[in-house]
Amino acid sequence: MFGFGLIMLYRFSVPNLAPFFMEELNMNNTQLGLIMSVFSFAWAFSGVAGGSLSDSISRKKILLAAFVLVAAVFSFVTGFAQTFIILLIIRFVMGLFCGSVFPIAQLFCMAQSSTKRRGLNMGLVGVSSVGLFGNLIGPVALIAICQIIGWRATFNLSIIPGIVAAWLIFQFLMEPDTNKIEGAEAKVQKHSLKESLVILKNRNIQTSMIFSVFIIMWNIGTLTFTPVYLVSVRGFSPTEMSYVMALQGLGMIVWGMLTPALSDRIGRRPVLIFFSLIGVLSVIGLLLAPSFLLIGILVFMGFSAGGAFGIYQAAIAGESVDVKYYSFAVGSITLTGELIGGFVGLMVAGVLADAFGLEAALIFTGCSVVVAGLIALRYYETAPLVLAKRAAKT
Repeated sequence: MFGFGLIMLYRFSVPNLAPFFMEELNMNNTQLGLIMSVFSFAWAFSGVAGGSLSDSISRKKILLAAFVLVAAVFSFVTGFAQTFIILLIIRFVMGLFCGSVFPIAQLFCMAQSSTKRRGLNMGLVGVSSVGLFGNLIGPVALIAICQIIGWRATFNLSIIPGIVAAWLIFQFLMEPDTNKIEGAEAKVQKHSLKESLVILKNRNIQTSMIFSVFIIMWNIGTLTFTPVYLVSVRGFSPTEMSYVMALQGLGMIVWGMLTPALSDRIGRRPVLIFFSLIGVLSVIGLLLAPSFLLIGILVFMGFSAGGAFGIYQAAIAGESVDVKYYSFAVGSITLTGELIGGFVGLMVAGVLADAFGLEAALIFTGCSVVVAGLIALRYYETAPLVLAKRAAKT
């Protein structure tokens, strides 16, 4: 949780601090979207490469610790960017290392969780951690520190928790025994890329790849443009803006635990459908809510859609294919979502923001999460407890 949460704090530190450096670096909304989109582009390929590398080696925690440490170093280097182009290059290279953390971290979770807690544990690692560090503690702490020492020094200081996280991973994480995963039968063995590609024939993997495009388009797009929208359009102070971002994070924390846990009991498919559709409330609140209180309530409720990440990226992937292909499956899902949803989607949102106003970018992200909910209708059920109950009835 700590390691992946910090990765997401590093990822969203740019939009959270954007109101402080956009003018200095002569950046517009299209360029802000481009910085986040090239990060997503690099993240996409990193997820597949890192997942495949993880599948083929036994000392996975060393790999995980190394990726977290390198991400921290590049977060430190971000503070030295003098131009938009330099910032773009730094964040692209950083993304090449960050994307591998999620599939490797979730393999640890998959291997060390019982079927009764798999969804909950994966939600804690993949979603609640993002809300806690990336969207709750992150915005409030970063903006408070930035107002005291400036945005450059804030990026420089961000290396410290990354070093701590890498050390903790290396010292205390237990290597996953993938031969003893509850509810899965597989022997870990080396396999070729051609053999791994068999997972693309699975309907759930196909659906997750498409679903990922639209849920990521909503999640990253909303988190990218909310800070500048609240400050420049709705007239909130940076501190007030950080509180709204913190409520998004609180939503991710709470729903990141509740929705995967609920999916353990009533099924992955219905939970994904319902909570994805609820996600549009986050955008409605930002655009239309007349008071800070109502914005907070709708944002908190809307970010229940964030709980989907622990379900489709981790639980469904692990329950739909042979476990020896697990990291490759997660990486492939991430590749599609980040490449189209994160890379192309963010560029489109940025162009819309400059052409028609920041409201247009948020409307675009709101429509994306509704589409994700409709796509989730295509899933078939994989939750072990639900399937066991169905089998008992027959």
